[in-house]
Amino acid sequence: MEKNKYTLLELSKLIGKTIENAFPGRYWLVAEINEIRENQNGHCYLELIEKDSEKDRIIARSRATIWANTWRMLKSYFETATSQPLGKGMMILVEVSVVFHELYGLSFNIRDIDPVYTLGDLERKRAETIKRLEQEGIINMNKELPFPVLPSRIAVISSPGAAGYEDFMHQITNNPGKYRFAITLFPATMQGDNTVSSVTEALEEIFEQESSYDLVVILRGGGSSSDLNSFDSYEIASHIAQLPLPVITGIGHERDRTIAGMVANTDLKTPTAVAEFLIGKFHILDIKISNLSGKISGAVTGIIEQNRQFLDFAAKDLPRLTSNNIRQKGMHMRSAGSVIAGSAIRFLQKNRHKLDSAHSGFGYIAKNYLFNRKNKEQDFRNRILPNKTRELIRKKSDRLKLLDKTLTLVDPENILKKGYALVYKQGRIVKNIVEIKSSDILVTKLHNGRIDSKVLKVSTDKKHL
Repeated sequence: MEKNKYTLLELSKLIGKTIENAFPGRYWLVAEINEIRENQNGHCYLELIEKDSEKDRIIARSRATIWANTWRMLKSYFETATSQPLGKGMMILVEVSVVFHELYGLSFNIRDIDPVYTLGDLERKRAETIKRLEQEGIINMNKELPFPVLPSRIAVISSPGAAGYEDFMHQITNNPGKYRFAITLFPATMQGDNTVSSVTEALEEIFEQESSYDLVVILRGGGSSSDLNSFDSYEIASHIAQLPLPVITGIGHERDRTIAGMVANTDLKTPTAVAEFLIGKFHILDIKISNLSGKISGAVTGIIEQNRQFLDFAAKDLPRLTSNNIRQKGMHMRSAGSVIAGSAIRFLQKNRHKLDSAHSGFGYIAKNYLFNRKNKEQDFRNRILPNKTRELIRKKSDRLKLLDKTLTLVDPENILKKGYALVYKQGRIVKNIVEIKSSDILVTKLHNGRIDSKVLKVSTDKKHL
């Protein structure tokens, strides 16, 4: 039996005709954009996917094409309706025709798009995120934090080269009140696929340095509205909500608030508005201090004036009051003096005979004490002093004799007479053999003369003595 043989091209064309015959019309397709790019010829190429809603894994994938003439029309239509361009992660509802090409295989040719579906999907995701934040009880946590009275230490999350960040720094640095702020920048990607991870990493870094800052500012300048989708993410919103520092958002959007701004302590439209808000906090307090200073000054002036009037009145009335007081005190003192004098006289008269008696008795006692003292002293001199003196002299005499004998025994001359000798080197007595060396000149002194000698050998061996 002869086999039916096809070339690759022939079989591919057959498959293509079969598919086109099986799917002759157009179909509305729901899918998520995984990749999207526009080439130099103006054609748009997409990769469409479908994910498992429970496991978030891709379960279907296909290519799609929007030819240049159709792309120009659909692009403008979609951006006008949604205020944002088609981008990765969007859910779209598109009208497609099924195409099979011999070189590129199966794909979809997009002919139309329904922007209302995409808007609905974005709103659905926003609603799901908000509901999750509410269920977890964190949606208002950052709003409930007390706002600092003078927020001068500010952590800023922004792209370093962004126009919004530069506007903020210019405004905050050149404020008319010359208020000083300490700004620390935490660089982050503020648009594109890496926005969520970059911003959350910056928030985590600030959390680790919480005590160094008064509040956090998230800034983003102009740009496409689609870039704001990242600030509707649960990850950024939950990090902001649970940060223990108040957060101000100024991400420059014109449409409804982002979820990031919704959970922040304060949400403002632009980076410049954030700067004006912070400067205003200082200005308001400055006005309050000035008003309070004026009130204090007025109150102090009033108190001084009241006391000045009182002092003037007192100064006028002081001589009269002083004179009356002195006269009253004088009368009181004279009265008290008379009473004291009378009491003293009565006391002296009452106790005078006691004083006279005590005076006579004291004279007798004193004379008798002096007489007895004189007799005792004379008796001490006659009996005790001579005996003590003689005994002391005898003991001292014996002590002197003993010392004399001791000195005689230790006299060098007497020692030399017993056979001892003194050895001198250079006029000094030699006390140790280590002081003598060979060829030294020594003088040996005896009790009846001296010997001069020269050392031939020095030995410390006692066996040779």
